[in-house]
Amino acid sequence: MPHINYPTDFTGQTTLLMAIKEKVDADGEDSPLLAMLTSKGIDLDKDLIECNKAINNNKLFLAAEKRSHKLCQQRNTLMKPIMKHLRGSFQFLKSLFTPSFKELGDWGGTITVNGKINYPSGTESRIILFNLMKAKHDSYTISPSPLLAYLTESKIDLEIDAANGATALLREVSFTAATKSAQDYSQKRDLQMVQSLEDIHLTGSFMMKLFADTTQELGDYGFDIVDSVIAAKMRIIKILFGSFKLQVKVKVGSTISNTGKTDLNIYKGKLISGTPVLLKAGKSMIASKGYSLFSLMNLSTSESGELTLIPE
Repeated sequence: MPHINYPTDFTGQTTLLMAIKEKVDADGEDSPLLAMLTSKGIDLDKDLIECNKAINNNKLFLAAEKRSHKLCQQRNTLMKPIMKHLRGSFQFLKSLFTPSFKELGDWGGTITVNGKINYPSGTESRIILFNLMKAKHDSYTISPSPLLAYLTESKIDLEIDAANGATALLREVSFTAATKSAQDYSQKRDLQMVQSLEDIHLTGSFMMKLFADTTQELGDYGFDIVDSVIAAKMRIIKILFGSFKLQVKVKVGSTISNTGKTDLNIYKGKLISGTPVLLKAGKSMIASKGYSLFSLMNLSTSESGELTLIPE
């Protein structure tokens, strides 16, 4: 049975809307859609205005996302040797102080009763730990620091690490700002397309009935008509850090699996509103009644998420 293969990517969605508008304008008063558009309250001119705004916000989003990734890479490049030196230093101190390894606390470290060293996450917290260790090392002005032998043997210069750490913090601030900009532009873009996407689906549904025996005519409006039976297949949805995705459709009974490394909020319906279901990384849920259409938000501010939809 023929069906419409609706685009799920932003470019495909905007292209389809423009094709529908172009065809309706070309047909003028002879367009078979005029009565339906009026009865459904569909204003293609207004949709196109919002679509053009969304296109502009998508360009800004892509630029901010590119800058965000670049800053993240620069920060990580600076932090990698610092963390390698930090871990090596603490492991050396732990070995040196054993069995009194709790002395690592004087160097800023946190260690469990079983002797496991805990390292914080996040650039700022890691630089704080590094600075505490360096301050303790620098406090030995009369006698040599217990860490000096390791630093000398490993050719580690804590002054260089300190300077790189300060730069990494600046990159972190810029990265956070760029990420926030990308999130804002992404959200504006998606919200501006909500009504247009709904109108596209209403139009497509009407035309499938209108041209029931000649469905290929929908191709003149930009619709992709597939003659084969719809095959249920697994889908993977990528979602940028701190961003959200609206109007995800899934069959009731399907498995919604968080296959990424970040926690996701699942909202019932078209928008990010109401009380969400927290779907932790690595966990799954079954799409119950009411969740055949849902929206989701990535709670991480630094890592993209992934959602896998597995049909029943």
